[in-house]
Amino acid sequence: AGSTAASVFEAARAALLPEGYPGSVRPEYLRFQVYDTIQAACSYLRAILSTGAILKASGVGEAAASPMAAAVAWVLRDGFGMCGSLLFASLVGVGFDENVKEWRLFADLINDVGLTLNMLAPMAGERFFLVAALGSTCTSICGMVAGATRASITAHFALSGNLADVSAKEGAQETAVTLVGLLVGSYLFAPLVGESAPAVWTAFALLTALHVYANWQGVGCLALLWLNRHRAVLASRDWAASAAPPSDAPPEALSPAALSRLERPWGPFLSSLQGPRLGARLPHLCASAEDVCALRDAFAGERYWLRLDPAGRAHVMLSAAADGEDALRALLHSALCAGASGGAAGSGGAVPLLAAERRAIEQSRARAEAAWPKFSSALLEAGWEAAALRNPPLGWRFTCE
Repeated sequence: AGSTAASVFEAARAALLPEGYPGSVRPEYLRFQVYDTIQAACSYLRAILSTGAILKASGVGEAAASPMAAAVAWVLRDGFGMCGSLLFASLVGVGFDENVKEWRLFADLINDVGLTLNMLAPMAGERFFLVAALGSTCTSICGMVAGATRASITAHFALSGNLADVSAKEGAQETAVTLVGLLVGSYLFAPLVGESAPAVWTAFALLTALHVYANWQGVGCLALLWLNRHRAVLASRDWAASAAPPSDAPPEALSPAALSRLERPWGPFLSSLQGPRLGARLPHLCASAEDVCALRDAFAGERYWLRLDPAGRAHVMLSAAADGEDALRALLHSALCAGASGGAAGSGGAVPLLAAERRAIEQSRARAEAAWPKFSSALLEAGWEAAALRNPPLGWRFTCE
């Protein structure tokens, strides 16, 4: 019996886990997959409930209902969902690579919204088709966003050139979850819940709560090894504030695992509103041609210009030749200016660059140049794949001759 159980265990391991596990994947792989399995099971069981609600509202099971009308309504509902996902992809597709964790969480939350709308559609009366179409749109967006982010997450887990194996085993895990969900849903879940509306909504609410929790924990354990804008802001601020002088700060606090514990799903959004503004336009920094010449001289040799607004927020203009390393240097410079202020455009226009502010800019640039070698070395020592932003902003750029 013991040998049989061991054989079954080894067969399951070979079918569901990458070859060479655990050495062939990242340390957080198993934890993420466990939570991913839980959320997938919750989604499958809730899909049974929401699909039943849609079919019942479409007239399935009623003698007076038209099968063709129900089929047409179902196809149109899916068509609206596909159109919505295409529109969404065209609007935000570039952001998937930069904020993988946040978009992965968004995908499952928008799926929760879609399934809830499907549950509510039968109560919408004449607006049934509209609510059902919105629900289908949300679930279609979920599938598109989840697929886009899954590629980056799978590539992150693959340690030994085994991307195809990791991807295949993830597919096998999804298939196993679907089979288990099919059995549980058919022989246990559906008979237990029955047709009682209170029981159906209670089960749906509990599964949704578990789904949100599993996604929060799963996404939160990911320690991605590349710097996006939000992680770069956290790293540069921690470096600037953790020691005096900043260049002597230890690298341990900059590790991907340490910064992943500081990340929040709303972090990139807040960084875009309150953090350093990468890709600022010339009028945000300069009020006159004299200011342009002054900043050109102050940042000679650099591929960015920087100026603070009265609230202390840094406005950064990148050159056409700037890459991810230049963007990270600008963010470090911004962090070293914490507590200062300037005359860049905040709510109004930029004010003239006075001599005192120009001296402050030159001094902060000198500090940034001195800190950069140790900061970049500490990032590499801490485990980041590069001391640079993987996806520098593609907004406004300048050329200087």
